Amino acid sequence: MIHGHLTVIRRFRAALIFSALLSLCSLTSLAADTNALAKLQNVHRIIFLGDSITYAGGYIDDIETYYVTRFPDEHFEFINMGVSSETVSGLSEEGHAGGKFRRPDLHERLGRVLEKMKPDLVFLCYGMNDGIYQPFDTARFKAFTNGMTSVHQQIAAAGAKIIHVTPPVFDPVAIPGKLLTNGQVGFSRPWGGYNEVLDRYSEWLMSQRAAGWEVVDLHGPMKQWLATQRERDPNFNYTKDGVHPDDAGHWVMAKQILLYLGASDVTNVDSPYALVAVSPHGEEILRLVRQKQRLLRNAWLNFCGFQRPGLAKGLPVPEAETRAAGLDKRIRELAKPAGTENPAASFPGAITNWEGFERHDFDFNGKPAIVVVPPHPLPGKPWAWRGEFFGAYANVDAELVAKGFHLVYLRVPDLFGSPAAVKYWDDFYAELTGKYGLAKKVALIGLSRGGLYCYNWAEANPDEVACLYADAPVCDIKSWPGGKLKNLGKGEGSTSEWSKMLTAYGFKSDAEAIAFLGNPIDHLEPLAKAGVPLLHVYGDADKLVPWDENTGVLAERYKKLGGNITLIDKPGADHHPHGLTNPAPIVDFILKYAATNS
Repeated sequence: MIHGHLTVIRRFRAALIFSALLSLCSLTSLAADTNALAKLQNVHRIIFLGDSITYAGGYIDDIETYYVTRFPDEHFEFINMGVSSETVSGLSEEGHAGGKFRRPDLHERLGRVLEKMKPDLVFLCYGMNDGIYQPFDTARFKAFTNGMTSVHQQIAAAGAKIIHVTPPVFDPVAIPGKLLTNGQVGFSRPWGGYNEVLDRYSEWLMSQRAAGWEVVDLHGPMKQWLATQRERDPNFNYTKDGVHPDDAGHWVMAKQILLYLGASDVTNVDSPYALVAVSPHGEEILRLVRQKQRLLRNAWLNFCGFQRPGLAKGLPVPEAETRAAGLDKRIRELAKPAGTENPAASFPGAITNWEGFERHDFDFNGKPAIVVVPPHPLPGKPWAWRGEFFGAYANVDAELVAKGFHLVYLRVPDLFGSPAAVKYWDDFYAELTGKYGLAKKVALIGLSRGGLYCYNWAEANPDEVACLYADAPVCDIKSWPGGKLKNLGKGEGSTSEWSKMLTAYGFKSDAEAIAFLGNPIDHLEPLAKAGVPLLHVYGDADKLVPWDENTGVLAERYKKLGGNITLIDKPGADHHPHGLTNPAPIVDFILKYAATNS
């Protein structure tokens, strides 16, 4: 699929030779339109629900490529959740797929998708399959409108924004030999006038704007585009089966959605090649975006579940997210102009006093964020990141700020260092090091369950970690919140926190959580290989997070991997209080490794 996509792109080159000679003018005409960010305020995770056209994903690739090439410092997460053959009507023609299976219904999986993914914005592109490729029928139309209304209500109840997209065009000219002459009508033998049905479905969706729905009109402009192409070339074709667009058709879809989002700079962009011409690495960016999209699509579809045989199997979400983060990092490096960096911005939000220092409180991707600014920042702007419980036992934190460190915190409670938490941290890290110019390597501070956040992010991003200080840290969910309550360890455990943890990770059962091998103790190799120094402070009488089930196991394994770990035992001490009365050993450790890695 990647090679096919780039082949189509290269076809456009011949038609664009003249404009390429005027590259300076072209780049000016493709200057980013900041209005394209307006509808995405307070939006981070964007998912696309649809049928096989969405599953193919070309238009989603193009949309993400637009944003990363125009706004490389903005971090939106675009995830394709399309499923081939799917409807919102719940209908299926007789003998669909040769009688192997009925068309899947979005309602069957929607609840799981919303619960596990927690999207901020959902695009819905349905209708092509809902008329079942037959002449217009009132009952089928009612099933579509009822189904779409119920989907809209369910997504709205989950707190996500919704943008509907009218269905693409059905093109009978492309498949004269397949059109129904007699027998059972359906996708394999569609009715020749089926686009008239899609006209009706699109008109109904557009009418819902009066009810406050956001609706992108794709169907109408796509019809006009096809008519214009046929005026120029009667043999023009963009689909092999009358339904599924090629890359040119997917660009038409992406363009209409981008225009709706405010990206007026794509008005005269006629191809994916022209889209990526703003960057000298444009084609490489598009290739990597496509690779990342397929990786995340397959992982999240399998994690959420669906009823449609034959789709690609995906990696576990944590593994896919880690690989995707590496691809995304490369994409953004390619997207930024060579030799340029954005000047560091001032931190936003309300300014208050914290321990005598300037504290900024602001929203980041819908989550509360805190940055404490030192009065005299050290060269290179080193910083420390508190994993949880900002302000608790903070003598180390305050001492670091006094010595020139920025101190940061992002509040994502009840996520227990899960892949969702790691993704929030990835985006916050990119914001802090990109827009605000903080050092590329950070010192992590993980108290108690904060250890899950710090270690899981560090193990996914070892090259961005200067050092890690953990204090009575949770290093294995079986020890906490499992513990005695689940007969997994010696600690007290917590039924309520175990339940929250299951939800955060998307585990379907206790057994799945117990078998999980993504705890900090399970994947220390990246940290050891990167030479990340560790410091653990712990009480050897800790009844909540027993040190020998957490720090003890982690230290033994890290040493066997050749890692550098320092242990400070507090004899007879329980879980609280954290830290040391004299924080100097901890502060000196962080200064030694983080202040010299700026």
